[in-house]
Amino acid sequence: MNRGNKLWEGHRMILPEHRARLLERETVPCQLPVMTEDMQEEIEYRVQEAMVHRKALRFVVGESDGEHTVEGRVVAYKPDTRSLQISNEWGKFLLPIQNIVRVF
Repeated sequence: MNRGNKLWEGHRMILPEHRARLLERETVPCQLPVMTEDMQEEIEYRVQEAMVHRKALRFVVGESDGEHTVEGRVVAYKPDTRSLQISNEWGKFLLPIQNIVRVF
């Protein structure tokens, strides 16, 4: 008799504290820090230098679900969408400038 995984399906449970935390994380959006002019100029300078010298950068990107780290080389700047085209081992993609929090 092959019941698959039905024996353990009914035994899965989650503690109420963990459930509340998961629901809270889903409902509360992440607040992006307010960028000062100095911070914006520093980011612009690092991006320009990396484009000229073809160096890889590490971007900290703020989104609604929190901060993420993205690494790659800046290939181009797209003024129409105000985004950077990033290239790394997974391919090329666009990174909106207004979402960038820090650059390393």
